[in-house]
Amino acid sequence: MQGMRFQLYSHKPMLKLLIFTGCLILSGCNLTPKANKQAIEYAAQGDFIAAQQRIDYAYKNSSRDELLYYLESGMLAHLQHHYELSNQHLSHAKEIIEAAYTVSISDQLFSAFTGASYKKYTGRTFHKPMIHTLMALNYVSLANASAVNRVALYDSALIEMRQLDLYLAQLQQRTGGYIDQQKTGNEIEQVFKAIFKQPFISGELEYKDDAFAQYLSGILYEQQGELDSARIQYERAASAYQNGFSKQYKLGQYASQQAQKDLHRMVADEEENYFTLVQSLGVSPQRKEFNLYLSTDEKAKAIVITPIYWGTREERQAQFAWFNLMFADTSLFDLIQNYATGDFSDVILGSVTKRLPLGDKLWQKAVEEGVIDALKYGSRISVTYLQPHKNNIQHVALFANGQKLTELHPFYSVNLLTLYDALGNANMEIYTAISREVLKAVTASQAIKQVGIQQNTLLAGLAQLTTSVTNAITAAADTRQWQSLPREIRIARVKLPKDTSHLQLQTQLRTGRVIMQDIPLGRSAPLISHIRTFTSVAEPEKQHYLSSLTNMD
Repeated sequence: MQGMRFQLYSHKPMLKLLIFTGCLILSGCNLTPKANKQAIEYAAQGDFIAAQQRIDYAYKNSSRDELLYYLESGMLAHLQHHYELSNQHLSHAKEIIEAAYTVSISDQLFSAFTGASYKKYTGRTFHKPMIHTLMALNYVSLANASAVNRVALYDSALIEMRQLDLYLAQLQQRTGGYIDQQKTGNEIEQVFKAIFKQPFISGELEYKDDAFAQYLSGILYEQQGELDSARIQYERAASAYQNGFSKQYKLGQYASQQAQKDLHRMVADEEENYFTLVQSLGVSPQRKEFNLYLSTDEKAKAIVITPIYWGTREERQAQFAWFNLMFADTSLFDLIQNYATGDFSDVILGSVTKRLPLGDKLWQKAVEEGVIDALKYGSRISVTYLQPHKNNIQHVALFANGQKLTELHPFYSVNLLTLYDALGNANMEIYTAISREVLKAVTASQAIKQVGIQQNTLLAGLAQLTTSVTNAITAAADTRQWQSLPREIRIARVKLPKDTSHLQLQTQLRTGRVIMQDIPLGRSAPLISHIRTFTSVAEPEKQHYLSSLTNMD
């Protein structure tokens, strides 16, 4: 009896480990990343109360998801014409992003043993430009509705664009990819860094500048009579569109040509009263989880990655295509753009694995660090992939008094921007996930050895089982995102006929369905309006929540 007591006491550290991991398992469901896709579906139907309730439930009380709360709440407030509230939320979002440059060591260490979704969400590179442009549109809306603070509010809009210009200037000077990765010094991670040493993203896909933001900035400067500043912004936009932005984001020639026309007007000092309609279309692609099985081939001295396809046929086809993209040559630019269309009709699922030969030297290092032993029975890791939507837009036209004024053309593809960003971090995400899971397995194995538990004992088996179950829970991929962003943004610039009191926007889908949206102009037509069109709504008449920047004086 005394021997039994001594045995249990000597394993107290191990029991504490089991208790800790057991608590993690029990709390795993509560810590699972919360998708907000349902909130966007409510917003698309015009049910903003339910949408905000969903956002509150998912993110409001989570310090890790604080940024998502403000981003999604800011967009929902904007759609409801609550522009001041929208800017309050978005201002908080900017502060969080700016503060995120300092990485918490404790947060980094904790995520190394848990998962990417346990870290504080700090957004993507293109989020800050989207925040600035949305806040600028909010200020213009408030200015158009105010007779007293009109000038000050317009100035606030221009301040947002100046801040955005500084951000884009820094973006252009940045090198080495989308995000600077922190070196942890962990020897296990160095093994996988060596395997994935070549960055996936190529120069053709890198987010280098934002032609749309520059162009919108030019419009706002022109609207306020600052023609020299407008000329500079139009010139930057035209240059970016021409030098690769249009090709990169599959926008066609119209955006570039329009920016050139506006630039020529500014050079010729021709100020004209154009009405500008900015249309945000659809919803950006959803981030989903993709499982991979990791094992070793000792004879070939290689690590083997096998995809595990799951979900509907369309989801499995997307996963298959994504896996091939992650390990494809960086020159397959057209293949990546075609993936964004979501057309997988000709994709045949097959059994595909990726072998990563380590070579003698790296294999020996992996053995010494316990990597090979930890992968002896295989390990599951989870990464993210984007489920693209098929482009269902046929064309969009603007009407006044029953007469067609013009068509709206793409100036910005958030769809491709999101896709490139995800692909740019795909390899980094894989080796980080592998490193994390192997580190946990190695740590558990070392803990068992340190307390002297025999590998074939019941307690050792229980410890290994607990570790495996915990890994399965904490290995979840980070699927968090700013879901309410549109799929694409279109613009029309046109001279309005006299006495035009309202406009009608007609968005025709490839299915033949037409979405009709009215744009009231008030007593004096505004110079710019912004409207959101959700293409997934079953009944067009439900889309009554446009963000029209209407003069009220």
